[in-house]
Amino acid sequence: MTNLEEKKRRLAQLAAACTDPSETESEASEEELDEYSLQTAAGKLLYESFTDEELLNVVRKTAERLGHSPAQREVFWVYRCYLKRRFEKWPYALQKAGLSKAAGRGGTSMARMEAERKHHRELLELVRERGIQLGRIPHPKDFQDELGDLAKYYQTWNQVLTAAGIHWEDTVHPIGDLEPEYRAMLEKLLEQARALGRAPLRSEVEEPFRKKLIARCGSWRNTLYQIGLEPVAHITPFSGTVLSNTNKGTKRHRTVLHECYYKVLNLDERAKRELEEVRRLAEKLGRPPKRKEAPEALRKDLQKWCGSWSNTLFQLGLQPEKKKTFQGTKEPRE
Repeated sequence: MTNLEEKKRRLAQLAAACTDPSETESEASEEELDEYSLQTAAGKLLYESFTDEELLNVVRKTAERLGHSPAQREVFWVYRCYLKRRFEKWPYALQKAGLSKAAGRGGTSMARMEAERKHHRELLELVRERGIQLGRIPHPKDFQDELGDLAKYYQTWNQVLTAAGIHWEDTVHPIGDLEPEYRAMLEKLLEQARALGRAPLRSEVEEPFRKKLIARCGSWRNTLYQIGLEPVAHITPFSGTVLSNTNKGTKRHRTVLHECYYKVLNLDERAKRELEEVRRLAEKLGRPPKRKEAPEALRKDLQKWCGSWSNTLFQLGLQPEKKKTFQGTKEPRE
């Protein structure tokens, strides 16, 4: 056992023996302060040796013992200080530990939290099952009765889909018994795609023609799948669909192609060579290149073909590095 592991063991024993966990750092003994305070080199070293999970497990075990989310005063002062330093605020630590932020004896009980976790799991399972039944990515309008509950856990519909583990590719399948009428319609759709240089937007296809194909193929995505295409997709789909606003009606925004991913058809040889230059640059960097890291002339040329730098990378199966954020960014819907 290393010295730090031994210190962790002694700290756990000290916390277990404490009869008044509400004690503050200012009330601790000099020996405790020397060993564990963040104001000392020894205390900082011990703090840094704790993983996030080790600290969160302290909160979880305390909650199990108490039967509710612990308030700060219910956790031994050393752990309390370490948790606040690591997670900034006490509610953040509770949330990370999977506990209710309503802490203390008057807060949420463990039984209530387990019931809420069970309900949460059931909601996600319902989203998955509904997607299978529909044969497409489910929309908020398919869950009018559940949106209020889902909004307790997620801000946007994109977050719901991610948590439910729903993927676009799970909603397509080849249709082997298509009638000649529909095969002819699909050939006409493919001709339109070649003329546009990309998959047509739904709004670019005559409504009766589009609705008939969707009725036969199950969805617009599966319609395009029959001819080897994918629909124009927003870079962050549904991230602008805020659950708390869905009952008021989801706004429909125009699709802006430079904010979308789509495969570009009919690339000429020059564009193909330029894409290979970008691929080699990505291999050299060990990551997708940022827009300004590509030669200006090449970048501008490819952006004319592909609409945006993000979509240029998409042609190569790459995606730009995203900034870490706690909330999805808004984007238009077709």
